[in-house]
Amino acid sequence: MQRRVTELFRDNHDAVVKVKAAYQPRNPTELPQVIIGTGFFISREGHVLTNASAVMNNDRVWIVYGGVDYSAKMVGVDRSTNLALLKIITPPQDFPFIQISDDPTLPAPGTMLLRIACPMDLSPSPALGMISGQESRFGQHVFPCILLRTNIPAGPGESGGAYLDLNGRLVGIQVGSLTEINSSYILPARAVMRVRDDLLFYGQVASGWIGFDVTLDTSVAEGARVVINNVIEGTPAQQAGIQIGDQIMQVGIYAVKDLDDLRNALFYTRVGEYIPVKLSRKGQALELTVRIAERPPEADETEAMLPVPEEPVLLNEPKEEAPAQ
Repeated sequence: MQRRVTELFRDNHDAVVKVKAAYQPRNPTELPQVIIGTGFFISREGHVLTNASAVMNNDRVWIVYGGVDYSAKMVGVDRSTNLALLKIITPPQDFPFIQISDDPTLPAPGTMLLRIACPMDLSPSPALGMISGQESRFGQHVFPCILLRTNIPAGPGESGGAYLDLNGRLVGIQVGSLTEINSSYILPARAVMRVRDDLLFYGQVASGWIGFDVTLDTSVAEGARVVINNVIEGTPAQQAGIQIGDQIMQVGIYAVKDLDDLRNALFYTRVGEYIPVKLSRKGQALELTVRIAERPPEADETEAMLPVPEEPVLLNEPKEEAPAQ
């Protein structure tokens, strides 16, 4: 295992970079403040993934790669997943990047992980641990999809770190922390790809919507059931023939047993695509095809929130210093 971890770190640490964002102080006599986090290259064009909490509303942002500062621009931000997509304006001539898998299978608890991140403005560093759980919520925090919890603590500067399994596959990106139990949360790779695509092509995430309201019914005989209690007129749900009283069994490739399952399944839908929805209607199995619409602004939606990320590294940056490139 030691040899494998060493190989993984050697092959991937050059793709992990420091992300710095400068913010002007309220008092003009003070120096600008700089927040430092971690990111990693995901394309040959110089796209970098990092945490939204590290770079939102910045005055300028740049990437540190190979000891050189590279100016970057914001492509898009998604607050619900704490993900931001940056692009280096003039990327280096040659650099490695980490590929993102679209595998819908989540690694099970106990899966060994290697995190590569930049603690405290230091160089990319490895940390070994494992997946501790798969969760859709924590206390009052409701996640937009199922997140992976790890036993690797989240420290200053490590937000946005890349997590790999021992096969070298990207498992996800660090997006939140649970300081009470020295744990961190990972946005899974397939969710990262879902958000990345929307940010890359539209500059923001377009949430899928079918157009129904549901309730969770429970009984000793049947257990938990997600049941349609309202179908909104003129929506994809009505057009597909979904009716009040239908039990939702599956959306796309995801089985639905509770409200968290439904939210997770809808997260992975894309606006404009046709997906199968399996229902139970009066005891009879039924499969309908639904064309996903974009969620209208007035639609009710539970606010998706992540646990507050670890405290960022804050530095005072001289006003005259500017990134190269």
